Amino acid sequence: MASIKQQENGKWRFRIRYKDNGKFREVSKSGFRTKRDAQAAANELERQYNNGIQIGANNILMADYLEDWLEVYKKPNIKQSTYLRLERSIRLHILPTFGMMSLKEITRTDIVKWVNDLDTTKQQTRNTIRSNLNVLHDALETAVYELNYLEKNVAKKIKLPTAKEEQKLKFYSKNELAQMLEYLSSYKLGKYAHSIQYYVLFYLLASTGLRLGEALALEWSDIDGDKLSVNKSLSYDDHNNSIITPPKSKTSIRTIKIDDRLVHLLKKHKINKNECILRYRSYDSPINESMVFSNENGNYLRHSVVREFFYKTCERANVPVLSPHALRHSHAVHLLESGANIKYVSTRLGHSTISVTADIYMHITEKIEDDSLKLYQNYMNEKGALKEHS
Repeated sequence: MASIKQQENGKWRFRIRYKDNGKFREVSKSGFRTKRDAQAAANELERQYNNGIQIGANNILMADYLEDWLEVYKKPNIKQSTYLRLERSIRLHILPTFGMMSLKEITRTDIVKWVNDLDTTKQQTRNTIRSNLNVLHDALETAVYELNYLEKNVAKKIKLPTAKEEQKLKFYSKNELAQMLEYLSSYKLGKYAHSIQYYVLFYLLASTGLRLGEALALEWSDIDGDKLSVNKSLSYDDHNNSIITPPKSKTSIRTIKIDDRLVHLLKKHKINKNECILRYRSYDSPINESMVFSNENGNYLRHSVVREFFYKTCERANVPVLSPHALRHSHAVHLLESGANIKYVSTRLGHSTISVTADIYMHITEKIEDDSLKLYQNYMNEKGALKEHS
């Protein structure tokens, strides 16, 4: 039974004693304007307790809860790259707003306001907002269904802000891509002028659509004639050390065919790397001899270093300065423009579904649909099957 008392400042407070795992505990809250308000809040808390909800969760800060949720409930069951993504989302986007609020204090309105702020003030994309909201939703799901801290998940079915005009997909035209690769084929890489590594890496990205992390994690055993197996990715731990993790998703694990030019370049690159090791005293052998790409210290090439080199290459080659990921988009667009089946493109890129591919390359797939419809109409008109009858 709740105890209701008035404080010296005129406000009202309730105190409830309850039993938890055989021990008596106490929860209280003050600051109510009237005795009726304090009684109503106490009645609600007792109702929750009688329904099996742990009322002690009222005092758990979101910062403490999310730390436990991440370390106890998530870390043992997810890969390192996923853990780092969740940790970053919590640290940068969830804690600044909810960290000092109690778990039970957060309302649906608070979350809607937070989502709107991510959209307007933080200028996040819909996918980023959805990702951050999913992290908060999943954390509260555990609080509801596994820990009985909450009666319901107030982050469930939150609507995202109305979609803004999507940013135009960035890729290279066939001429721009040819111009860049032509420049790279004759570029001399500083003091390691004999190395052709970056030319081979960017040609590989442009001709396979691999993600950068997938390419940097490649081993020679992944290449078998004109077949290339994608089964891992280069990532980084919380100390920024290079680690090899599984690819982005199950469908990212795939084997694709590569063209004769790439087969030739990879063989040439393998010989070239050994030549560089013999030619330059400061050029070390890879720490793992099976690594396809490595820096002069023998370690994995880092994403940031590759990106910086790519930006400079774009400037020197006089093509748009995009990110290396634009090579993946370019490969997909060129495949679709050439008439490749969208199912084939989706599988080659390692997308989870065809719809993902169609959504990303909407303007290309719409053009393909228009062209296909015209071909159909021309064919049917030739046969007179669809001519207008009066």
